[in-house]
Amino acid sequence: VIQEVITELGSVFELKDMGILTYFLGLQISCKSNGDIFVSQQKYATDLLAKSGMSSCKPCPTPLKPHTQILLTDGIPLKDPKQYRSIVGALQYLTFTRPDIAYSVNTVCQFMNNPTEHHFFLVKRILRYLQGTLSHGFTYSSSGPLLLSAYSDYDWAGDINTRRSTTGFVVYLGSNPISWQSKKQGS
Repeated sequence: VIQEVITELGSVFELKDMGILTYFLGLQISCKSNGDIFVSQQKYATDLLAKSGMSSCKPCPTPLKPHTQILLTDGIPLKDPKQYRSIVGALQYLTFTRPDIAYSVNTVCQFMNNPTEHHFFLVKRILRYLQGTLSHGFTYSSSGPLLLSAYSDYDWAGDINTRRSTTGFVVYLGSNPISWQSKKQGS
């Protein structure tokens, strides 16, 4: 079926079949013999650790300590927040295949305007977590029933700075996550 589509597209457009997709926009894709597809950003994460000077850091078990509450004014403001913003932006891209860091990255994103040394310490903790979980990613399984299921949750006034709530959801097709989001309540 795929070959038929490629042939049909080739009759209309000029194209080059480069074979099975293995790497695209920082995503590493591998097809398993059982039909499963594994997607990760291991090279991207490794490059981010190198760029941040954290290649040889000691891993930690979680991206943030449980029940971490962060104030806008925690710590001394960074003299030059460019590195903070650059790393946090790169971490945002990494959340495409790493929902395990999405909450933590979203948390440190909230301090992009005026990051402090304490906020940068939290970013480094996320990087230390990545060091120990470089091979993590998604496996899209080709087996099992393709039932659609969804889960959601919220924290009631969980942001100690604004007292706003955060809601989130994840949608699965079979055992495969296909959509997820976390969003803070509007003003």
